[in-house]
Amino acid sequence: ERKRLNVPGEKDYVGKGVSYCADCDGVLFAAQPVAVVGDGSAAASTCLTMLLLASEVHWVHGETDLSPGLYEKVAQSLVVDHPGRWPARIVGDGEVTGLELDDGAVLAVAGIFIELGARGITRIAAELGVALGGETGRFVSTDKKQHTSVGGVFAAGDICGQPWQVAKSVGEGAVAGIEAAASARSAKKGT
Repeated sequence: ERKRLNVPGEKDYVGKGVSYCADCDGVLFAAQPVAVVGDGSAAASTCLTMLLLASEVHWVHGETDLSPGLYEKVAQSLVVDHPGRWPARIVGDGEVTGLELDDGAVLAVAGIFIELGARGITRIAAELGVALGGETGRFVSTDKKQHTSVGGVFAAGDICGQPWQVAKSVGEGAVAGIEAAASARSAKKGT
């Protein structure tokens, strides 16, 4: 489950300008101004992605903990940086028209990408002893057949990391399902 901002207007404008996935929805905001909210590398990467599509990209964030290389890429880009600011309210009229910040400033944007990470995607995996991977250790490590480090446990989709695409999730889900069925048949024969 993607983490929410929990500010006024967020629930009202999900799918009407508020998005949690630039890879999924970024093209909907081609040639329009957008804001990206978040402190981490996912938010910084989303800013760089949206520079290819949007007319203007605002990055709203508190303290960041980025690799020097990624920070430098964003700093040298055309991203409009709003460090130390945080959203107070999402405004609109049927769809998003702006993002009000905690200092009262309003960014005129058509889209808002909320990049705060996800809640609980690895909690069960960690309880099972499944190895986590990726740069931050927030994703489940799998092989090409979706096997995790624990026998009989398979993973697919967003829990395995980017890209956040339905096609990737469906493909990995199909592979994981086939492998899980084979694992169950093999376990049944062994009993």
